[in-house]
Amino acid sequence: MTIAIREATIDESELIYQLMTASFKEYDGKLNPPSGALKETVDHTIHTFNIGGGAALACEGVKAVGSARYKPIDDYMYIGRVSVLPDYRGKGICKALLTFVENKARDQGIMETRVEVRLSIPENIRLYERLHYEVIEHKFYPERIDSWYVMRKKL
Repeated sequence: MTIAIREATIDESELIYQLMTASFKEYDGKLNPPSGALKETVDHTIHTFNIGGGAALACEGVKAVGSARYKPIDDYMYIGRVSVLPDYRGKGICKALLTFVENKARDQGIMETRVEVRLSIPENIRLYERLHYEVIEHKFYPERIDSWYVMRKKL
């Protein structure tokens, strides 16, 4: 299996949205509060492009199998909605998507990336820790029934 990572275009917003919903579907009904990803629309992806951000796409041949949205904020690049289709997980695609965006940040003179990860999905926290992200903040939902980490990687 050969995976290529490339920059997505705004015209691929529907595809990015479909990858995200297919990837986050497993959390439907399992997280409290529910994942905000499952409440989004294609317009959220388009908005990311319109505010100066973008998205990376992971493709096996012509089939898109993963994506990650990003946007510069202050002095860091925020990476969100990192999505890999279930059948393609564990193959280094998430790492490749993050590396692509990290390199994009460096090219823009941004020397830090950040992600946000729910504590109720500990396997994702461990994944980001293995990729050299560190916790810099612990945030709580208003009901305090779940929380998330803001994690960063210095580039």
